[in-house]
Amino acid sequence: MAKSSPILLLVITHAIALVNAEIFTALTTLTKALQYEKSLAGNLREYVKLEQERLQKVLELADSYERHAETALVDAESYVANPVNAYLFVKTFTTDLPKTKELVSGKQNSEEFLQLLEDYQPYLPDEEDFEGVVAAILRLQDTYQLTSQQIADGTFTPTNRSPPMSALDCFQLAYYAYGKQDWHHMFSWMIQTLHVLDTEENVTISRSQTLDYLSYAATMQGNVHHAKHWTLEWLKLEPNHDRALSNILYFNKEIEQEQAKLESEGQSTPHPDVLPSLKNPRVTDEYRSGKEFQVYEALCRGEDVLPNPHVHKLSCYYTTSGDNPLLVLAPVKVEEYYLDPYIVLYHDVISDKEIKIIKEISTPMLKRATVNDPATGKLVTAHYRVSRSAWLKDEMNDTIQTLSNRISAITHLNMEQAEDLQIQNYGIGGQYEPHCDHARRHKEMSAFPPEEGNRIATWIYYVS
Repeated sequence: MAKSSPILLLVITHAIALVNAEIFTALTTLTKALQYEKSLAGNLREYVKLEQERLQKVLELADSYERHAETALVDAESYVANPVNAYLFVKTFTTDLPKTKELVSGKQNSEEFLQLLEDYQPYLPDEEDFEGVVAAILRLQDTYQLTSQQIADGTFTPTNRSPPMSALDCFQLAYYAYGKQDWHHMFSWMIQTLHVLDTEENVTISRSQTLDYLSYAATMQGNVHHAKHWTLEWLKLEPNHDRALSNILYFNKEIEQEQAKLESEGQSTPHPDVLPSLKNPRVTDEYRSGKEFQVYEALCRGEDVLPNPHVHKLSCYYTTSGDNPLLVLAPVKVEEYYLDPYIVLYHDVISDKEIKIIKEISTPMLKRATVNDPATGKLVTAHYRVSRSAWLKDEMNDTIQTLSNRISAITHLNMEQAEDLQIQNYGIGGQYEPHCDHARRHKEMSAFPPEEGNRIATWIYYVS
């Protein structure tokens, strides 16, 4: 037994050594685990911080929707009649909507919210509405000769002002024009984007991106010196941007050629440190450059471009239209506007109640307005007529029949051959460019049934 003791001691010693090694390995692993635990705590705090920031954005978005709706619903019709208000509202549910979805996607209970958003979609503005309201703003800008700054500041109308537009709001108008190759509006709105960006506390669009598009628009409008200036500003932000560096080489070459041409013609060349005046021509087609269209836009602005030769003969009076029974107790107030052709304004010939009924009947029926195509005789949509319309027959409602009877009593016209009452909703920036209601050429007569013939008079109610 005494001879086996060293072997036993060796085995025990070896076993103890193994146990100590395992304990040491386990302790080392746990020590590292404790370090990871500390890191995990920091990671969780960072996750909570980011989640709180996300939820704060969601709350701010909810507050923004609520404030906007409460303000707008005080007088919804007047509010959306302002084109900038309409633009900002439509933008919220089109170009801005993906950001809203991104804030909640993949989170707890997000599927229910996203489904609600999907259910609301048919009642919310879509991309077509967005393009329509942007085109309307640009059309109004041209017609009323407004600057981009007047529109962006919300000061273009003294009675129905809108909130100031952000740099991103301006950029998206410019980007729409860019997509249409409308360099005039693109340039104007990119300049305004940069102007707003200079004073914006919470930056909404990249300055580099703005300068990139601005220099391009400047080039397209013949402002190479300014394009170079803005590209140099861009390079201060991104010194190694390949396209910006390449553009500078192009601008230098263009400027050199311009100076060489001026020198060959014996003209003085501009000082390199002085920028020439900006050019931003509005390029239009032959018709829009003509007198008729210019007069049309001037009339929209309220300018007196068509002197009335018979103004001294005009008068205002009451009429019962030959003692018509419908008018004896309620004579019509007549204000003459023009004698040849005969144009008059009848005051107070439709009541608020009747207007309300007409709107209630027609609103669900409104569809994009069409015009007659002389070439095919078919009704088609057209860019020069932007509105929604509906046609109301006398038999649809007693109020419609009453209005027809009243028109007949006042004008002495037989309403049996009259067309149905047409409702027009021109909306934001809606228009119908200069035209005649009657057919002026033989080929236009196909628009009317042969048994009815050409139009001889037009009666218009203004109900808003």
